[in-house]
This record gives sequence, C-alpha cells and structure tokens, in this order.
Amino acid sequence: MGRIYNFISCDCGNSSTRVILCRFDGTTVDTKVILQEPNEPFVRDGYFYWDIKRIFSFLKQGIALAAAGVDRIHSAGVCTWGVDFAFFDKAGNMISDPLSYRNTIGGEELAKLPEAAREAMFYRTGILTDKINSVFMLKGIQAKMPELLRRGGKLLMIPDILNYFFTGSRYNEVSEASTTQLLDVRTMQFSRDQCEALGIDPGLFHPVAGHGQSLGHILPAIRSETGLDYDIPVICVPSHDTASAVLGAPVQEETFAFISAGTWALIGLHCREPVITEKVLRGGFTNEAGAFGYITLLKNSIGFFIIQKLHADYAAETGHKITWDDLNDLSERYAGPERLFDVNHPDFFNPPNMKLAIQAYLARTGQIRGEAEWPLILSSAVYSLAASFSGGLKGVMEVSGVNFKKAVIVGGGARNKKLNQLVADISGLEISACGMECASIGNALTQAAFACKGLDYVELRRIAAATAGTEFYVPRQDRGALLETYKTLQLST
Repeated sequence: MGRIYNFISCDCGNSSTRVILCRFDGTTVDTKVILQEPNEPFVRDGYFYWDIKRIFSFLKQGIALAAAGVDRIHSAGVCTWGVDFAFFDKAGNMISDPLSYRNTIGGEELAKLPEAAREAMFYRTGILTDKINSVFMLKGIQAKMPELLRRGGKLLMIPDILNYFFTGSRYNEVSEASTTQLLDVRTMQFSRDQCEALGIDPGLFHPVAGHGQSLGHILPAIRSETGLDYDIPVICVPSHDTASAVLGAPVQEETFAFISAGTWALIGLHCREPVITEKVLRGGFTNEAGAFGYITLLKNSIGFFIIQKLHADYAAETGHKITWDDLNDLSERYAGPERLFDVNHPDFFNPPNMKLAIQAYLARTGQIRGEAEWPLILSSAVYSLAASFSGGLKGVMEVSGVNFKKAVIVGGGARNKKLNQLVADISGLEISACGMECASIGNALTQAAFACKGLDYVELRRIAAATAGTEFYVPRQDRGALLETYKTLQLST
C-alpha cells in the first residue's frame, strides 16, 4: 500500500452539518463521519436566517476530533447548499447572518420580472431564471434591507464564508457562483452584462477560484484552538454539494445521467459544454458549473425536503419520533391506488404543515375525500417524488438530444429502495443507486488532485467508480402511465 492521505470534507447541507474524514490510498476513498448535527434556519424579525457562526464552530470541533485520531490531516475542503450568501464590510467583518432561500422575498422580486427579461437572463448566463437564485434575494435586499448593501463591501456565498473564516482569504468558488445566476457558464466568470441589466454592482464579487487550488492555510488562531501544530491547506473543491456529489458518483463515462437526491433533487446530465438553447429554456433546465470545468445540465426539483417535513409533522402530531426506516414501513401499509401530487407546486415550498398541504392538494384534485391517513400521505410522497425524478430524466434526454439507458442516483435519497425501484419502473431506465458519501468523495478527490499532481480528471472518475458501491434496479413493470398522470396534474394545478 502506498501513502495514505487524510482529507477533511466539511459537508454542510440544508438538514445536517457533518465533518467527514476521507482516507485516500491512491486507489479508493474511505469515508468516516466524525461529527454530525442537524442544521436548519432560525427566524428573526419574520425572516429565515442561517446561523453560520454556529456552523463554523461545529466544523472546527469536528476537525479537532478528526485530527486527534490520525497522524496528520493533509487538507480540508468545504461544500454546502447553493444560492445563499452574506455581506462583508471593507474591514472583512460579516454584517448579518445569511438569509435563507426559504424566504419569500426572492419570489416576490421574480414575480415583477417580465417573461422577456427572464429569457434574456437565461441566454446571458445559461442559468434558468428561478426564484431561489441569489440574484433575486439580492434584489429583495435592495428593496427591503438596503442598509445591508450600503454597509457591505463584498459578497461571499455560504462555502466561501466558511473558507474565509478558516483561511482569511476571500474567493468566490465557481460552482457555487453559478447558482447566483450572475455567472456566465461559458466563461466561468461573473457577467458584467447580467449585473448591469439587473442593477447589481459587479464589484460585490471576488475573484473566481478554480478547483484543486489552495485557498490558503488554516489560520494560526484556529490551529491553536483546535490543538493543531502544523499547517493544513484549505482546497477549493466544487463547493456546491451537487457538483461534488456528481464528481464522486460511481461512473467512469464523461457524459452520464444522474439524480442527486437530497433536500433538493438535482436531475440531469453531466457533460462537457453548456447547452443554451430554447429547448433547455422551455424544458425548465439549467446549466450549473460542475467540477473542473464540466457542466451539470439539470433540473432543480423538490427532493427529500418533503419527507423531512413529514417526519417532523408525524412527531408533532403523534407526540413521538420514529426512525426513517419506520417511516418507510408506514408508507408500505398503504395498499390502495397510487395518489400523486406535483412536488414542485408552490404549496410544498415551505408549508407550516406538509401533511395538511398534501392532503389539501389530493382533495382539491379529486383523489381523496376528507382526511388522509399517514400511510396514504407517505406513499403518495414516494410515488410523487419518483414520478418527478423520472420526468426530469426523460426531460433531459429531450432537451440535450442525448439518449441514455441508465442513470445513477446519489445522495441520501439513494438509500430509499422503494423509490429507486419506482424510478426504474416509471422511467424505464436501469438505475444504479449509491448511498455512500458521494459529495464527500468528490470533495476528497479534488483535494487528492491538489496533493497528487499527476491525477487528471479521467483518473479521478476511475477512482470514484472504484470507491462507491452501488445497487442496481431494472424496470420490473411498466409504470409509465404514472408519469403521464403526473404531467396532467402539473398542467391542471
């Protein structure tokens, strides 16, 4: 066995924050969760915010624990969700906690925008106009919190903030920057034309960092706090967790279909160049920056946020918590006809009670009468997510012109066997599901590219394929009619 490298993957998601030790032996990556805690926004003055300083404190604690168990930590990297950001004054001080995309002010700004302007934004950047894109939160802040802009010198996205706290260096990482809809994915730089068209100062942004470069070393004060007596470089990894998860997917081909199933589901095609066409625009797809200059042509869909909310609703209603496996077992008790709802309907963006929102939708569309029991609600959620995922896979074939016979599912959702089989049945595709830490594997592979200069992208894909185990699902019965029913619901509601 050759040299062992110990990399730290800081994996911050909408629902949990984790510190993962990734051991790389030159052939595969082995992952171990060192520390994990729930993550959710808090409410202040009627707005949702992220407690970014608490998240950073947690990451420091995890790195200290990881370092205590190995001879040396060779580097660290940070990946998180997309679109959210905070302002920093000219002295480098954060002005306010980052607002969450779950607020409505972004959607309010998008509603003011004519269709022609939305299309122009897409053609300038390759990014689909969407209410959660950072550009609309920026516009909302201009309208409702102008003091933040008056005081702010620069803007950092969530992973950029954490990298800055660790190193004192300020950059905008490219995959995360693409979620702003202010970056042109053809040039991988912020678009001055887009900024000027939207009335946004392009001076808000920092230089765009490339993958596999060092952003700096962990600051001496943090090393002292965590008990480290040696330098640890912080590497620019694909900071949008989707980009890291796709890099870590167990696939060797350059072009492949994927579903990254977490709180959000990103459904699309990993490809070399952006596809900026009317078909992509009309199909609701977007080109996000992936790892090492690649593109993820994808559709952003609600994912397991719905299940997470139902899990919390069940505990609130019954007075006791159940495991995720118990929740799945409860959905299996329903033996009636499939009930479907459009998972991306505005009713399900962030309702106070997800169960009641689903029940109301099913009643409104004539699928139930009166109250629905938990097994029906949970079963309908799984079937509806599977139909949404399948529709995304069919759609990306149509807009890209690439016909594929298989797709890979990564992320926490890949552990749901029923959903995986349903996606195979509804889409008619072979599905490979990898429930391993693909985002952390992709994070670690980028650090490996820094540590081992001979590793090119082809080799990184080979290592990812050798690392991550998969389960395979082939279509067992033709359930394509469910997709047609789902599409009809989308049109009618």
